[in-house]
Amino acid sequence: MSCTRKKIVDQARSWLGLKESDGSFKVIIDTYNSHKPLARGYKMKYTDEWCSCFASACAIACGATDIIPTEVGCGKHIKLFQKANTWIEADDHVPCPGDYIFYDWKDDGKGENTDGASHVGIVEKVENGQITVIEGNYSAKVKRRTLQVN
Repeated sequence: MSCTRKKIVDQARSWLGLKESDGSFKVIIDTYNSHKPLARGYKMKYTDEWCSCFASACAIACGATDIIPTEVGCGKHIKLFQKANTWIEADDHVPCPGDYIFYDWKDDGKGENTDGASHVGIVEKVENGQITVIEGNYSAKVKRRTLQVN
């Protein structure tokens, strides 16, 4: 894992447990809003959905915005990764720690994502066909999810 990937994962880990219910998640929104220029000029509100903001704030906090685009909407975020030629659309792709992974909750697992992304997280580790992802705004907090490759 390169230094940048490690820094991204370490940043995501440092925010594990932050949540809406006690307001601790606001540091993520504030980190994003401190970055200029804001994606599409949009300043995040504490009431907005914040998964893509979390992913962007990790890049901002690590000084990695030159290689990781910032955005607050999953669909727009994907378009920025595609424009940068860093997007991989393949259900069987095995990601690396530090990769950003987007979800389509309507995807049936048969073929590529055609509906659009609903959520994003940062890959923490991949072991034995299992991907562990750290996500912002997962049940209104920063927490881990484990899923199978594909």
